[in-house]
Amino acid sequence: MDGDLDGFDRQLGDRLKALRTRRGLSLADVASEIGISYQQLQKHEAGRNSLTIHRLVRIANALEVDPQTILEVLTSPDGQGELSRFVPLQRLGERHRLLKAYFALPEEIRSAFLNLIEGTAATS
Repeated sequence: MDGDLDGFDRQLGDRLKALRTRRGLSLADVASEIGISYQQLQKHEAGRNSLTIHRLVRIANALEVDPQTILEVLTSPDGQGELSRFVPLQRLGERHRLLKAYFALPEEIRSAFLNLIEGTAATS
């Protein structure tokens, strides 16, 4: 993929489309949420237009995944991505929702929650 921007854009577009359809969202649903036309999103998914980081983050938020989830398959040597074993979790957007809820908590509660989770994980 080195130096092959068109190939990268196509793979990124394929990944976006797969994540969008897995969540049961239409082009119009996602495009409307991020403030672009469905035709523009369709061009991104087809790899005809490159994405800015800003737009990638907005699409990730609309799909309820973090941007790394979108990029991971593209950056791993085997095309499988380190986090591929968490696909069912990402499909539901739980990681994104968990992080959003966690950081909405007051710092005191976050600290107690983190201690609880780490303690439970250490004994599992």
